[in-house]
Amino acid sequence: MSIDKRRLPLRRRALMPGSQRRDVTRKALLASGALSSLLYVIATDGLAASMWDGYRRTEQMVSELFAVGSPGRDVLLPFTWLYTVLFTAFGVGVWNSVRGNRALRISGGLLTAYGLWNIMGALYPLTLGDNASVPMHILVTNIQLALMVAAMCFVAAGFHGRMRAYSIVSLAASAVMGMVAFMAAPGPNLVLGISERISIGAFLLWVIVLATALWKRPAADRTSQV
Repeated sequence: MSIDKRRLPLRRRALMPGSQRRDVTRKALLASGALSSLLYVIATDGLAASMWDGYRRTEQMVSELFAVGSPGRDVLLPFTWLYTVLFTAFGVGVWNSVRGNRALRISGGLLTAYGLWNIMGALYPLTLGDNASVPMHILVTNIQLALMVAAMCFVAAGFHGRMRAYSIVSLAASAVMGMVAFMAAPGPNLVLGISERISIGAFLLWVIVLATALWKRPAADRTSQV
């Protein structure tokens, strides 16, 4: 028995570096989510919109920037794949951060699926001046929106306190503004441009807040109240 007691601290010390590496990896994956949100704004309303002479951010859809025929599409094509990688990594980071909490584990899986579904968005973009591209683009977008809504719902269910309240408010803002934008389409008009950006922005900010909330939780307390 005395030999076992002497060996136990050594075994614990041997396990610590591996545990620390896993936590560093987990935090890096979570940081990918925050980075994806920041890069989304920079790439779309920053770079791509500035390359389209006459594009009005307050009146036109973000989807138009990704469309075939858009002057900024060449910038957004590589960004789409980068965003897919970053957001998928974020989903994996959420999954790895919430062991023991079924609702949050489901949300991690849904966020991972949301990230991967961006590939479908790249395969079925809008084509400027071609209405035939609209139905499939709407279908792909609606499936992604369903994944987003489901993920936010499960996060709200899995957390308590401020993070639950914030998730509910963010979901409501994103959903309501998204519906307003849909009804105002195809535009251009102020209601469309502004409401769509509020809808997208609410989700992008929610991703950053969720990444921050999970980042700062101790390894043994990742599912406690926030």
